[in-house]
Amino acid sequence: MSDGERFGYGIVGCGWVADAHAWGVRALAADGARLVAVADQDTARAEQLAARFGMPEVHGDYRQLLQRDDIQAVSICLPDFLHAEAALAAAQAGKHVLCEKPLALDVPSADAMLAACAQAGVQLGVVMNHRYAPDNILSKAALRDGALGRVLIGDCIHSSALTGDPDNTSPWRGRKGRAAGGILSTQAIHFLDLLLWFMGRAAAVQAYTATLVRHEQDYEDTVAVAIRLESGALATLVSTNGSPITDDFTGTRVEVQGSQGYLALEGDQLKTSNWRVDYEAPAVSLPAIPDDTKEIIFGLGHVYEVMDFVRAVRRAAPAPVPGVDGRHLMAVLAAAYMSANEHREVAITEPHDAYSASSPDPVQLLWAGPSKASGAFLTVSGEAPTAFK
Repeated sequence: MSDGERFGYGIVGCGWVADAHAWGVRALAADGARLVAVADQDTARAEQLAARFGMPEVHGDYRQLLQRDDIQAVSICLPDFLHAEAALAAAQAGKHVLCEKPLALDVPSADAMLAACAQAGVQLGVVMNHRYAPDNILSKAALRDGALGRVLIGDCIHSSALTGDPDNTSPWRGRKGRAAGGILSTQAIHFLDLLLWFMGRAAAVQAYTATLVRHEQDYEDTVAVAIRLESGALATLVSTNGSPITDDFTGTRVEVQGSQGYLALEGDQLKTSNWRVDYEAPAVSLPAIPDDTKEIIFGLGHVYEVMDFVRAVRRAAPAPVPGVDGRHLMAVLAAAYMSANEHREVAITEPHDAYSASSPDPVQLLWAGPSKASGAFLTVSGEAPTAFK
């Protein structure tokens, strides 16, 4: 399919995050992408989303949406416990799948999703919107280029009650059998992903969980995880949703220290860096998107990832944040919860090529070439990565 041809998109689940996915499709209107239909069992909510985005058709059952011949890809914006079911149905219907995090409730479900999409010949991507912050892209490029020398340690402190307050969140969150876990799987997973994206796959974890504030929930509201990476580097992540902070930026800091440099990010902004003396950091430029996206209160990463995902599958390229990365995150979550319950280190055996140098990432994939309709998606100064020479 060429960039100028029509590309139909559907959204399954019309909760608060669905608008950001819809804006991602709208941003590629000049390339022929179109939001065709949305689905939610709450049809009033689906109709509200449809009205905001040019009246795509509404379905009360997402299976009806999946049977449409005018849809090539879908976003799954459902509660955790419905991700696998919807992804399996989408794969069977021949649709490419971009799934909200976490990928599934558990590792076996994630494996089933990967297998179904591979068998159907469709792409499976997972939403990790913080990868699309310009300074996170710059940091990834610097680490990829060895600007910090050998990576030694990384750490993240994260605090957000964005999905913790029971009066202001979805009722399935924090519930066993419906959510994959507590703060670790709900919000801190984004920054676990950043640590692994920057530093590579996890080999083992030691974790502690606690319920200090959100006693009405079934899972932890506070967590501390120590990670031994396959490279030999070490990392830590601590997180809570018991604080009054109601975003993922104010209370978040990510640091990486190497043998020849270091970097520190606060709220996805690079605050401190010291590269190898001969390294020149690249400039990162993201494309213009519709002005109304400013209504999205949690950043523009979803918009850019949907754009990137659509452009990838139209070129028959892998999903920019591939399902194997989401599967590895599920394995780390499972190991962390086992470690907390059994008070021991838990090793992670990873059969997939997640977070590897060969896996596509935004720094590489967005060099794939310009759209015929609207120009290059993302520009990083300097040479293109080897994969696209």
